[in-house]
Amino acid sequence: MPLLTADNLAYYLLEKGYISRDSVVEGDYLVLDYQRRNRNFKVIRRNQPGYFVKQVLKVESEPIATLQREASCYWLAQTQPPLAPLRRISPGFRGYDRARHVLVVELLDGAETLSDYYRRLERLPENIAAEAGRLLSSYHSDAGAWIMESPYQSVFARVTPWILSMHQIPPEYYPVLSEGNGRLLEIVKGDPEFPQTLDALRAEWRVNSLLHGDIKWENFLVHGATLKLVDWEMADLGDACWDVGAFLQNFLVFWVLALPLDAYGDPAQAVDMAQYPLDQMHRPIRSFWLAYIGARGFSDSDANEFLMRTIRFGAARMIQSAFECLYFAKDMTAQAICLLQLSLNILKDPEAARQTLLGL
Repeated sequence: MPLLTADNLAYYLLEKGYISRDSVVEGDYLVLDYQRRNRNFKVIRRNQPGYFVKQVLKVESEPIATLQREASCYWLAQTQPPLAPLRRISPGFRGYDRARHVLVVELLDGAETLSDYYRRLERLPENIAAEAGRLLSSYHSDAGAWIMESPYQSVFARVTPWILSMHQIPPEYYPVLSEGNGRLLEIVKGDPEFPQTLDALRAEWRVNSLLHGDIKWENFLVHGATLKLVDWEMADLGDACWDVGAFLQNFLVFWVLALPLDAYGDPAQAVDMAQYPLDQMHRPIRSFWLAYIGARGFSDSDANEFLMRTIRFGAARMIQSAFECLYFAKDMTAQAICLLQLSLNILKDPEAARQTLLGL
C-alpha cells in the first residue's frame, strides 16, 4: 500500500479529482501533517473547501476495520435520510479508498476542540454544553433506533467496551503502551472492589442505540455557531449511557488533570487551588443533562434511572481516561491515581457523586 506523505498527497488528490492542477500551481493548496492513531493531513485552501485526509499507519486488521467503520458512518449519514441528524453533526463525507485505506472528509477549518475552547474561556458556556446534550440525543434516539433495525446494522460489531473487562485480560494481552499503563492495570486487577463493580456494569450493558464510542472533548469541534462530533472509528451499537457518561466524566477529568497535585502534599489544598473549580462546572453540567433528557423525552423516573446508570458507566470510562493519560508515562502520576480513586468512589456511591461532584 503506497503511504501518503505531505510531499505526495497532492498527486493522490489530483488522481482522485479532489483538487485541480491549477489550484496547486496558483498556490491555493497547503498541507499540514500530523499523526495520531492514523496518518492525518489537513488540506487548506483559500478559494475552495478544504479536506481532512486520514490513512492507516499500519496495514493491520484492527486499524483498517476502525477506519472502514468511520467511513461507513459518514457514508450512511450522507446517503440515508433517517440518519440526517448524524449528517448535521459530523463532517461531510468526500470519499473512501478501500485499496489504500484512505478516508477524505470535509475540513472544518478554524474549528476549535471543546477542550481548547474551555481553556481559552476558562469555562464552558451553558449554551454550548446544552448543544452537546442535544447533539448526543440526535443520534441516540430515532437515528439510532433506525440503524438498529436496518440492513446496515451489520457494520457494527456490538462490542462491549474493553475497559469493563480489563481485570480479566491475561498479562500477555495487556494493551500496554508504557510502564504507567502496566502499573494502572495491576492496581485495578489487584483491587478487591474494581473487578466486582466492573463485572456488574458489564452485566448491565444494553444494546439500545448507535454509539460514537469515543466521546471526549477533543472529538467535539466548535465550528462557528455549530458543534460537530468527529472521529467515529469506535462507533458501534451499544448502551447510550456509555456516551453520555463519557461526556460527564470529562468534566471531572478536566478538573483533575489541571489540579496542582504535585505542588501540594495535601490533595484538599490542591482542590482549593484548582485552575477550573468544580462548582463552576455544575451549571454547564446541568445544562448538558437537561438538554439531553429533554431531547430524548424521558419521564422523570426514566431520566433518574438513566442518570444513575450513566454515572456508573462514566466512572468506568474514567479508568480508561486515566489509562489514556499514562500512554507515555514511566509510572503512575498523581493525577492518574486521583482519577482511579475518584472512579472507585463514584462506583461505590453514585448518588453522592450525583450531588457533590456533578451538582445534579
